Amino acid sequence: MSRNQRPNSLPDRVATDLRARITDDRWPPGRVLTYADIQQLYGVSRETVAAALTMLRDAGLVETRRMGTRPRVAGKSWPAATGTSIQDEITDHVRDQVNRGVYGPGDRIPSLEALAAEYSVSVATVRRSLSPLLDEGILITIRPTGTFVATRSADVD
Repeated sequence: MSRNQRPNSLPDRVATDLRARITDDRWPPGRVLTYADIQQLYGVSRETVAAALTMLRDAGLVETRRMGTRPRVAGKSWPAATGTSIQDEITDHVRDQVNRGVYGPGDRIPSLEALAAEYSVSVATVRRSLSPLLDEGILITIRPTGTFVATRSADVD
């Protein structure tokens, strides 16, 4: 329990339940924990999830590799340092959706705000995530309308 949490506070109760899920292997080592999933599971705020995850980090049950990576259950080695940040995940996900035809040439992709909510990150993180796709000509931005798939987007890995 952190210094500022009183016994049986909501973050403490969430941390206790998460601890049980981790220690009885319902959530195995290496499982990625998203704030949005935990918020939905317990019906709590992002601040409550952050406080609970801090308690679990302090106990060595949850770890993060660096800023921009999602917390995950401790105990499994991290993959190579390529493509592990949430920023890279968003870039790769949008690229994959374009390549698979989910968003075709001329289609508008979800707004920065919608993508930020989907990934539980800031709008600035989404903006940085889309930057490589804009630089590569896969996406174009038309202000104030939105971001669209370029009409001649190539399949880029």
